[in-house]
Amino acid sequence: MPEFAVPDLPVPDHPDVTVPDPGPPAGHPWTAAMLTGELVPGAPVLGGPTVDSDADGVTDTTVAEVSDELVLATDLDHDGQADAVTRIGPDAVVTAHTGDAEPREHPWDALPLPPAWVDPRTGEWIRG
Repeated sequence: MPEFAVPDLPVPDHPDVTVPDPGPPAGHPWTAAMLTGELVPGAPVLGGPTVDSDADGVTDTTVAEVSDELVLATDLDHDGQADAVTRIGPDAVVTAHTGDAEPREHPWDALPLPPAWVDPRTGEWIRG
């Protein structure tokens, strides 16, 4: 078996490690917690956002486990209140948006939603 020489490299006693500040980008408010309000039963307060779901450079989505569900809460206008919440549970996926009368539930055994299309007269997106 060939032998290899190990280089003699100096090892610093305390390496200089600089950690970037996890604060917000300049000009954007920092939210330490996400308020869910009526969008999630019991209105839990979730941790601060960690995902930038709309690629605008600002973290806006919190992912958390609440009871037996995975909750994705998104703050679209960066005011600390969740504007859209998707709850993924053992029986269904439930999505709620601020201003909706009722959340939309999609059971796991249901048929997939019909594809969305653009109405040529109005230019608006239509589903179903």
